[in-house]
Amino acid sequence: MNNLSDIISHKLLPKVSNPAQYIGGEVNQIRKDWDNCDVKVALAFPDVYSMGMSNIGFSILYHAINLLDNTLAERTYCPWFDAGDIMKQLGIPLFSWENRMPVNDFDFVGITMQHELSYSNILYLLDLAQIPFRAENRNDNNPIIIGGGPIADCCEPVADFFDCILLGDGEEVFPQVIEHYRQCKKNNLTRKDILLSIAQNFDTVYVPQFYKFEYAEDNTISSRTVTEKGVPEIINRACVYDMDSAPYPIAPLVANTDTPHDRIALEIMRGCPCRCAFCHAGHTKGNLRSRSIDSLLNIASESYTNTGHDTVSLLSLSSSDYPNLHKLAEQMYDQFEGRNLSISLPSLRVDKQLHELPAKITKTRKEGLTIAVETASDTMRKAIGKKVTDSDLEETMIEAYKAGFLKVKLYFMIGFPGETEEDLLGIVKLASRISYLRRQVHGTPASVTASVSWLVPKPHTPFAWAAQQNFDYFMNARRLLIDQCKKLRKVSVRVKFHYMERSILETILSRGDRRISYAIEEAYKLGAKFDCWDEGFEYDRYLQAFDKFNISPDFYTERERTVDEIQPWYHLGNDSLDSLYKRYRRIMETIGQQSE
Repeated sequence: MNNLSDIISHKLLPKVSNPAQYIGGEVNQIRKDWDNCDVKVALAFPDVYSMGMSNIGFSILYHAINLLDNTLAERTYCPWFDAGDIMKQLGIPLFSWENRMPVNDFDFVGITMQHELSYSNILYLLDLAQIPFRAENRNDNNPIIIGGGPIADCCEPVADFFDCILLGDGEEVFPQVIEHYRQCKKNNLTRKDILLSIAQNFDTVYVPQFYKFEYAEDNTISSRTVTEKGVPEIINRACVYDMDSAPYPIAPLVANTDTPHDRIALEIMRGCPCRCAFCHAGHTKGNLRSRSIDSLLNIASESYTNTGHDTVSLLSLSSSDYPNLHKLAEQMYDQFEGRNLSISLPSLRVDKQLHELPAKITKTRKEGLTIAVETASDTMRKAIGKKVTDSDLEETMIEAYKAGFLKVKLYFMIGFPGETEEDLLGIVKLASRISYLRRQVHGTPASVTASVSWLVPKPHTPFAWAAQQNFDYFMNARRLLIDQCKKLRKVSVRVKFHYMERSILETILSRGDRRISYAIEEAYKLGAKFDCWDEGFEYDRYLQAFDKFNISPDFYTERERTVDEIQPWYHLGNDSLDSLYKRYRRIMETIGQQSE
């Protein structure tokens, strides 16, 4: 479609809200000559522009692929409701932001698998791109749909929508896959032969069509077999071991619109030593690997020059565990002193580390402190591996108030096995205590928000075998906390809740098997998209879809698994299942909920 760019400019942009998010041409955009590149990759983020532009993994891949000769990477995002409707009405295909080319004209479409509630948006992207949903219905004229990202290792509910899925870190392996594809094309291999060759040569790339599942009468998985020779039984996670030599953008894109993270994103480390029992990321991101201070200072300096951002955010799963965080923060402050750049510190571990940071660093961020305490009980925290005690928390908050922090957000999670009513009520009591600690320093209480989410028993964690609490349990817990807030009348404390239905759906989509794909497709046909947005989420669509295909949500949520049952994610990632299960049993014993 030679005039696609004109159609976008004249028939789409004048009719949409916030057209700046669709125009491209951002500062630091990489726009290569389409005709001089023999491999073309469309990086697709299954959410709106502002969210995709805030995603550091997406930015890293964009930079890494564009380093390759004769290869281009361009971006695309999910159009908002109004733009999507117009595109469907006028037959405008999903396009790339750089050259405004139809996504279906690329060799690869790389889709970020950020969270389960983006699954309907994956179909939204494919629909607008006019690409068949299911891999089995695509032909040599369609691009290879490759997935990757944080939840790639529990992807079975959407496996049939992908040609291949890369597990783990992508910035080194994806370029290697592209080069392999280039050679396959020179040898005139068919689509299936290319995918088979990728599966045989990359043990970190999952090609779902070469794996077959059988199901028992009780709906559990009875067997999983590999259908082609040379295809690995277990898919490993790719891992970047040398962070300093890994590709990283020093001239990141500057968005045309406001974004949630309008700042320099500085990934200081990967991995997490904590291994909290509920945390999927902590168990799947590998051992700690950090960038050197010199490398981080150089990236920050170059990014500051190339973007003009006035804030640098230090990112990782557990930034408090970065070696010499004190030294990094101090040197970074010294480097940028006088240049009107502030350092955004992450949620710090609840111990003495917060007040060990130099005062001049803590002064750069006074507006609020975020701490994930998870539960109000020391006993429960110890059981799930959360290294936080009430005494540590209180000492930390006193030092934080001395440093000038005015607001606090405490993250809690409800739904752990063995949880008591006292544990639930303790959330409001603890939040109130943290608020009134500020009186010891400044005479007035702090503003404290207790943000409450519902436990999603994730694959690759000890809780993967646990049952999720049911809807009535969550409703009762919510009611208890609301009543407790009213009873205490603490105006400085408020409690916010996540949608229970979203957490239940997230559990189904994270622990589900391939049969769930039919319900996802049906839910999309019923209008499901942007399920993580209040404007888009309607749980009833999924209930209708589950009912149509005789799928029981409770089978995936409220049922405790045994160690002998084959789980949909057992072949995805090189976990020690025995170690994870043993920890689960120890947790259950600790909280007095051991099952038969």
